[in-house]
This record gives sequence, structure tokens and C-alpha cells, in this order.
Amino acid sequence: MSIHRGVLAALVLSASFFAPQHALAAAPAAQPKLAAGESVLADGLTIAVRRATLSPAAALEVWKVDGLSVHDVVRDEGAAALEAQPRLAAGESVLADGLTIAVRRATLSPTAALEVWIVSPSDGYGASAPGVARLAALSIVATKVDGLSLRDVVRDAGGQLMVSIFPSSTEISVLAPGNAAPQLAQALFSRVLHPSIDDAGLRDARLRLAEQQAVASAEPDVVLRDGLFNQLFSDGPFHASTYGGPDTLRGLSLADAQTFAAKAYVPANEIAVAVGGSLDETALAGTITAAAPAAAQTSAQPSSAHAAPQSAPFNAGFADAGGVGLAWMGPPVGDERTSTAMDFISDYLTRPGYGLVAKAVADADPSADFNGQFITLRDAGIFYVTVSGGKRSADAMSAVIRAAMKPLLDGPMPQADFTRALAAFRTHTLRDTQTPEELADNYGWYFAQGAPAYAPAATDMALSGDYYDQAAALTPQAVYDAAKTYLGAKGVTATVAPRPATPATTSMLDGGAR
Repeated sequence: MSIHRGVLAALVLSASFFAPQHALAAAPAAQPKLAAGESVLADGLTIAVRRATLSPAAALEVWKVDGLSVHDVVRDEGAAALEAQPRLAAGESVLADGLTIAVRRATLSPTAALEVWIVSPSDGYGASAPGVARLAALSIVATKVDGLSLRDVVRDAGGQLMVSIFPSSTEISVLAPGNAAPQLAQALFSRVLHPSIDDAGLRDARLRLAEQQAVASAEPDVVLRDGLFNQLFSDGPFHASTYGGPDTLRGLSLADAQTFAAKAYVPANEIAVAVGGSLDETALAGTITAAAPAAAQTSAQPSSAHAAPQSAPFNAGFADAGGVGLAWMGPPVGDERTSTAMDFISDYLTRPGYGLVAKAVADADPSADFNGQFITLRDAGIFYVTVSGGKRSADAMSAVIRAAMKPLLDGPMPQADFTRALAAFRTHTLRDTQTPEELADNYGWYFAQGAPAYAPAATDMALSGDYYDQAAALTPQAVYDAAKTYLGAKGVTATVAPRPATPATTSMLDGGAR
């Protein structure tokens, strides 16, 4: 459903051969027949004005005809650019500088979720530099302005600051107590929309990134997911880990972080989101508008090329526990019908305690940890599952996963089963977009994928909106077609092995050795 109910006033000004008035008067029969809505002024200028009620843009054009050629066509490029913008969700708007804002009051919550999402590659622009987006974001929240960093301001007000880095976007967010929301909104939006990084901020960021790298390298689910993406994509931000590696800490400089921020943190790449129960929507929108920077040129977003799936499992390395992961390419977010079908499939297969695969893994090995979902992405979504920490082998768990998926690949679901599953899917999706943080994350994620109006959070009590319209239109055949097309195709497998135990030390004893 389009939220734009604007007016397109298309004004086409066409000089009729730009001939003198007396020549026009001398040959009235030579005038062509006009279209409905067109008219000719006394000086011979032809005009056409048409109202097109579903477009937010206005196309203004002047056409000059000389002999048998048409040239000097002047177009309103701003209108063309506006028409190229994705449709916004209800409550979203775009400022003159290109910054998108979304403010929503969630009346039952005592907290406010304040977020800035930046569409940017995690490994930078130009030569791949894995981890540069994370280093830059951590530096921004650590750099002090007037003696306090954003981290300091949020902590002192009783809020929580979070930095999340995804392959194609960055999220910097604050979960604020309701009474501190105005103060923290001003701090977050002014600091992030006008980022600054200094030496002290970079040093703090390096320490935090080193800690995050150590924690991530121990988590089998993270290592497996990075390994799966590494195999699905041959280069670009989806190929490299968002944490980077040792080279990130050794090789990236202050200038690297500053240069990345200057290219990535520009209004057209960003959305500022505020969701909460005690928000003054008008005042908060004013705070964001006041903090908005001047328009800046955007850089092309690097893409990741798809890799040909390999038959042999990819060894992703070591972690605190062993495990296995499987993944398949899915549809782009622009194919909303199939993307929604894949979300349904993800819910039906992977939801903890409910999904067929989740329950099959739990039955096969209660000690195993299971994760899985369909990730909606701009160019091609990813469906993945991981199992780690259990007692069964990687081959055994892969067989369990594939067996649990098989019913969806064998044919359309029986109508009664599908009806129940669709109702459950709708309920689960609503449950996942209840809190201010969940709602704000949803707005930010779908903005980053170029489909803000498709966000599940962009709905109302009647469940109107693009996402729920697509869900209501699902059929057993549509779900089967999506499963067969994507999950029936060749996927990739990654494994992770338990990290070898460190030898016990007796170095504190006389004559002991490590």
C-alpha cells in the first residue's frame, strides 16, 4: 500500500515550432489535433497539465521542436530522483537534505528506542578493509565532545548504548528511559549525524573491537554464519566478517576511520528512528530536523558477487564448540511475494520450539544449540541454519536438518495445515514487533534494504500495509514454489571444530612447565 497520497502535476510546455505569431495565424489548419487537457495560449505556446493522484513527485518538462528534430528537452531532475526513491512506511518522511526520519508513539512502553541506521559497506569503499565500519562506529561513540562521549552521556542518563554492524549497514542505538528520551535523542542524533573521530576515540574503539573479535571468534554460531556467507559471496561486504581480523587493529588508521565516516555517514544513506510510549512526536521530529546535517554527495555502495556453491563443506575454523551450518540463496527484497513466502518458511521450519527443523534438532540432540532464519536482503536474501555444541557429528546433524525440510520440498502443504501455519506466522510476526526496540529495528532494517514500506512494523490494528497484504495472499502453492526454487537449489555447508584445549600449566610450581 502506498502511503503517498500526493499530487503529480505534470506541466509540459511545448513551443509550437517557436514560430512568430503571424505565421501561426496564417496557417491555423496546420495545427495538430490536441490531446485532452492540452490548450494553446495566444502566443502559440501549448500547455498540458494533468493530475496523477498516486505520485508524490511532479514532472516539469519543456520540449522544443525544430524542424523534424526534438532537442533541448529540459526535465526536473529533482522530480525524477524523487520518483526513484523507495516508498516510505507510514509515519516516515524525507528531509530536504535526504535524511529519512521515522517517529512513532508506542503507548504502552515506558522506554524509547532511538536509532540511526547508516547504509554502508562493512568493509569500506574501494579496497576491502574488513572491520572498518565497526571501528568507525565504535570510535564515533567514544570520541568526546565537551568532555563527554556519547557512551558517557547515555550511561549517565541510565540508558543503554548499542552498536551493531551488518554487512551492508550500521546501527547505532540508544534504549532510553522515557524521562531521558529528549536529552538522549538530542545527544544521539547530533553526534551520529555529525560524526567526529579523534585519537582518543580511536584508541578506545581498538580496545573494544579487540574484545569483540575475541568473543565472536569463540561463538560457533558467529563463526559458522561468517563461514556460510564467505562461501555464498566471492567478494565484498558479505564475503568478509564485520569484525575484521588482526589486520584491522594493526593496519587501519585514524585517517581510515575518518574517511569511511565521511563517505558513509551522509543524510541520503541514513534513517533516524524514534519509537516510545512517552514521546512527543512533534518535538522529537523537530530534534531530528535540527540535528540533520547539510546534504552531501553519496558514494556508490559496493556489492558482493555471488559465488558458485561448493560441494565440499567449508572449514570455518575453531570455536568453543563444534558445529555445522547450511545456507541457501533466496529472493531479493524487491520480490515481496516470494520474500514473504520465505519468511513463512523460516517461521515454519526454524522458530524455536515450533519449527520443524528446530524440533527435529532438539529431538535428535537436546544438548545442541540451534539457530536459523531467512534474512531479508536488498539483492538476495539468505536462508541459513546452524547447529552447535551437541554430541552428534556434523554429517548426522546435516541429515537431520535436510530430513526435516523435506516435506516442504515434496509438494504443497495440505490446506488445513497451511491455514494453521499462516495464522501462527502472523501471530509470531506480531510478537516479534512489540517493543520500541523491535519496532525501531524493523524500520531501520527495511530502510537499509531499500524497502521501507515493506517493513512488518509498518502496519496498524487492521494489519494493513505491504507486508501483511503479502502474507494474506500466500497460498500452499506459492510457499512450495519458493521452497522448491531456493531451498531445492544447491546450497553451501560450513563446519567449525572445537578449539583444542590449552595445555594445563604448572609454571607456578618449582620446575614446572607450561
